[in-house]
Amino acid sequence: MHPNFPHAMCLLTEHHLKYLQLEKFHIEEYNLGAHYCRKQCEEGGVAIFVHNSLGFTNVEIAQHCKDQYVEICALKLSFGTQNICILTLYRAPSGKFSMFLLPLNTILQSLYTPRLHFIICRDISINYLNESGNKNQLDNLFLSYNLTSIINFLMRIQNTSLLQ
Repeated sequence: MHPNFPHAMCLLTEHHLKYLQLEKFHIEEYNLGAHYCRKQCEEGGVAIFVHNSLGFTNVEIAQHCKDQYVEICALKLSFGTQNICILTLYRAPSGKFSMFLLPLNTILQSLYTPRLHFIICRDISINYLNESGNKNQLDNLFLSYNLTSIINFLMRIQNTSLLQ
């Protein structure tokens, strides 16, 4: 990666670590910026590592997390006049979607300002081939905060995926 290190790395698909393990996890040139580790269940969790040349502010949102349903962490970075909020979130396939959407809305509502740019890295187990239901609810939530997805292709296809 040298000399063009990424500014931040989001470990969004189940780092499987408890806090003490994550605290000792080392990525050269990076600091642990924000994280969530599961309290009850095994595996899961999210984390954001920030290049050590950058300053950041951890956004305290752990009170909205619930193992398997919504696992999320966030931090803020400033680049001159640009303010950026990075959120990393995970929802297990077994987690009820409604129990994911409400806390996400609450978090976005508390953070949103027109001058704050969002980068949301996510693994939320939604079938984007199905044009109704969960996909529409999530898209509508993001649109209400003037957010749109830049990924418009499938990230994973399994035997159980609905092909149209």
